[in-house]
Amino acid sequence: MAGASFLFDPVDLPALKSWLSAQDNTQGALRPVDIGEIVIGPAALLDLPGVLRRAGIEPGMHVQLIIDETPMWRDDVELKPFVRELLYVAGYSASALHLEDDDYGMVHADFDSVESAVWGLEQGHLGTPARASIGLGSGTVTDIAKHAACMYNQKHPDRPRMVYICVPTANSVTAYAANMAVLLKDGVKRTVPSCYPDAIVCDLRVLADAPEEMTLAGLGDCCARFVAYGDWYLASALGLVDYYSEVPLALLDNLDTILLEHAASIEERSHAGEAVVMRALLLAGIAQSIVNMSAPISGTEHVTSHVLDMIAQHYERGLALHGAQVGVATITAAELYQHFLDRFDPAAITIDTCYPADEPQQRYIRHIFRAIDPTGAMAKECWNDYSKKLALWRKQRPRFEHFCANWHETFRPKLASLVRKPQVVQRILAEAGAPLTSEALEPPISQKEYDFAVRNGHFIRQRFVLGDLLYFLGWEL
Repeated sequence: MAGASFLFDPVDLPALKSWLSAQDNTQGALRPVDIGEIVIGPAALLDLPGVLRRAGIEPGMHVQLIIDETPMWRDDVELKPFVRELLYVAGYSASALHLEDDDYGMVHADFDSVESAVWGLEQGHLGTPARASIGLGSGTVTDIAKHAACMYNQKHPDRPRMVYICVPTANSVTAYAANMAVLLKDGVKRTVPSCYPDAIVCDLRVLADAPEEMTLAGLGDCCARFVAYGDWYLASALGLVDYYSEVPLALLDNLDTILLEHAASIEERSHAGEAVVMRALLLAGIAQSIVNMSAPISGTEHVTSHVLDMIAQHYERGLALHGAQVGVATITAAELYQHFLDRFDPAAITIDTCYPADEPQQRYIRHIFRAIDPTGAMAKECWNDYSKKLALWRKQRPRFEHFCANWHETFRPKLASLVRKPQVVQRILAEAGAPLTSEALEPPISQKEYDFAVRNGHFIRQRFVLGDLLYFLGWEL
């Protein structure tokens, strides 16, 4: 068990790209990984000027930092002034775009924030547009900065291309290496196509100085692979998605063994522990990007987390860290999978009852979200996606009948190989010191709120997850 490692080190992009190009993917070509370089190390930040030069941004050009108001450190030095001084000494003209926060001191990744960032890139400094943007922050800053650079380039094809450099300040999310962004639309989180960063600079001193809960959130986000791949396979088996590949799975092979092996060093916040989490997060981001969907690392556990965010304002609390919520929800999803694998008996179900009509489902979605959003916008956005899933579920009834007929011989063994038992997930999180229950999150989330999110997460988007099947079967969530 000792010495487990990933198939590839994400720093070695040439080897990774070469391997991906050689994969036989029968359902279509894998998307290329358009990242120029990844730097990971205790002094990686000092190479930022070199990274800019290798990306074609020469000294004297204007660089826009996109940051929030959160104080950050690298050893005993304030991070943001340090980065500006680093760029100044290297000969760059640098300005900062500060993202606005809410009453709880949090920045939200929504389309308004992205548009503001695009405007900032256009204005630049003293009328000179930026030639590069540097997202200096964690998940929310990354999604905003990434998508702003992407939109800028789409909006201004006549201008020099905006180079985007990602500098993660915490090991908290899989977004850093992904070509997608998660943005709010009418209070509902949506994954939208975006762009890869030109480079990612991961300084282990910076990551180790981030709050402990951020690294543990990243660990929780990585654990999603242990159930999300089951959801993706399930959707494929039932005809609810037309694309499925296990190439991303190979990138995250041995993940449970690797995380268990390094759980103690992750808890200690050592550079070695931070490096393991960052490599896992980067590979997870790439895993979803090469298939152009987040399915390899986003399923039941993520929709649960998204609903917890959606109802936070109603319960007058701030948002807990997304990855921490995902970690807790992964334990729950793994328990649901174990229950399903142990108890599902196709001979005991009446298939006709698994196909509800549209009208009662739409009424139910309006009802459950009315208290959260009296305007109805949230329910409307959810129904817009869910109704498509419901129509496809009906259309693919023969696939469900085939699934039931071949459950024991084919589908159960395969599904069991893709998911991990809840005890494994719980042990990884526990040994690293991560929260295991909703009440242990910060801020604490009541069991009532958490149960609502587990029960209703599958209603918020089109992607089919285990919660959908359990709901159609009439099982209690």
